[in-house]
Amino acid sequence: MTVVGTVAGLRRYPVKSMQGHAVDTLTVVPSGVEGDRAFGLVDGETGRLASAKRFSRLLEATGYDDAVLLPDGTRVALAAPDAGAALSAWLGHPFTVERVGPASEWNYQMTLDPPNDEAELFDIPAPKGTLLDWAPLHLVASATLDHCAATRPDLDWDVRRFRPNIVLGGGDAPFAEDGWVGRSLRMGSVVLTVRQPTVRCAMPLRAQPGLERQPGLFDAMSELNAAFPNHLGVYLDVAEPGEVRVGDPVVLV
Repeated sequence: MTVVGTVAGLRRYPVKSMQGHAVDTLTVVPSGVEGDRAFGLVDGETGRLASAKRFSRLLEATGYDDAVLLPDGTRVALAAPDAGAALSAWLGHPFTVERVGPASEWNYQMTLDPPNDEAELFDIPAPKGTLLDWAPLHLVASATLDHCAATRPDLDWDVRRFRPNIVLGGGDAPFAEDGWVGRSLRMGSVVLTVRQPTVRCAMPLRAQPGLERQPGLFDAMSELNAAFPNHLGVYLDVAEPGEVRVGDPVVLV
């Protein structure tokens, strides 16, 4: 067992594709982070799960456990009967507000050419019973982001672009996490298995509050990670649920 760093940050995203917020503690259950992507918007015309991969304005709002805060300061209670109508009016498109459940099954859409917002969209199924893109948790290492920022300072590598649940601090080897596939990370009372490096979609390229659109990140992530072009971070599965806190040591098992 080797200590590979500490938990430098934790984030939770109660509403899919909206801004999340930093927390001191995450409660991890078998399906992922408790309260993470608990709500989502579903396209009233197509029945697909809405994602900022297609509806980029979703990133302008902030999701909380019980409400959405719109850019103009309007607070929309997620449980309110008119929540869907209020969010539809803001986005200019019909949506319903849905809460995730064990039987939830939705497709979302994404392009295979992220820098091109006009590229063809493909249907991708979210894992059953979740509103996730692929895996229960996502980790990004600060050593990797720091290396990218130092090598390509012309681009903005703000961690918010990559939407991790866990930010790993410490260490000095960029992309070291790509070599941990199949191994486990223990932090706090939680054990997480590294499933695979995270392939990046259009999300890191999108404009967000305080962040400009950065299409150049797409090619840069391929240039900087020759072993896994256009990958940054790793997806994690839950081996042992529990709690993880900022400051916990992270042990590679």
